[in-house]
Amino acid sequence: MGATGQVGGAALEALKHRGVALRAVSRDPAHAPGLGVETVRGDASDTESLATAFAGAEAAFVMLVPPYQARDVLSESRVLARSISAAVRAARVPHVVALSSVGAHLSEGNGIVQVLHDFEAALADVAPSLVFLRPGEFLENWAGMLPAVREAGVLPSGKATLDKCHEAVSALDVGRAVAELLLDPRAGTRIVDLAGPAPCSALDAAAVLSRLLGKPVTAVPSSREQSVAALVAAGLGADYAAKLADLDEAINAGRLDFPPGGEMRRGTVTLEAVLQRLVGTV
Repeated sequence: MGATGQVGGAALEALKHRGVALRAVSRDPAHAPGLGVETVRGDASDTESLATAFAGAEAAFVMLVPPYQARDVLSESRVLARSISAAVRAARVPHVVALSSVGAHLSEGNGIVQVLHDFEAALADVAPSLVFLRPGEFLENWAGMLPAVREAGVLPSGKATLDKCHEAVSALDVGRAVAELLLDPRAGTRIVDLAGPAPCSALDAAAVLSRLLGKPVTAVPSSREQSVAALVAAGLGADYAAKLADLDEAINAGRLDFPPGGEMRRGTVTLEAVLQRLVGTV
């Protein structure tokens, strides 16, 4: 699933390089770009189509994209989670890797990540071999701030303490981890935490952007109201925007740290590499 997105696309490329036989799932294969692999129809809201897409697979990567415009994001996401789970069970996929998030172990107080807590619950025991991949915040999320950076030289951040470092990771590293985990079935359920090479802060991002753009860039805090207004203006529904703001509050309160004792991995793509790529494309 998600083969045309950042994470699924990176996983697809990594697996193609290894010569693995692949099948990409798309809601509309006719309009999907050329992926160089078999592409079949499958929709998270259509259990039957998804089960058909998964049929015969030795392993499957599953992910849940919350509906951005939903009036009740949690409720509508639970419907999608149950559909994905039912499709995997119907197809009897023996090994499943599911994209989750840091903070998904919490049943509340984690903002939009509660969607992924519910997703994990729906997928419990869905396959003999099951992996929940829990990455930190995506470094690529800075892309949404680049217009303000270019126009006003400011980098808005929902983080209350601009110099506090948080674990974050590139979507490229997440996709590559997905590829590795798909090729590593093990009996039972695993939770794999994934972070980038090093924690980073909003001030770190501003400093990198200053170097890349050749002009001063200043990190500035955004209030909850400012964040929600900007997200709605960008096209998100009010409920989704509010839950993203709740996520920032959870991070600021220290509730979204990786719990100790888990299987921890680190990627190799740096903050500077991500921002350099984003500056060239956004």
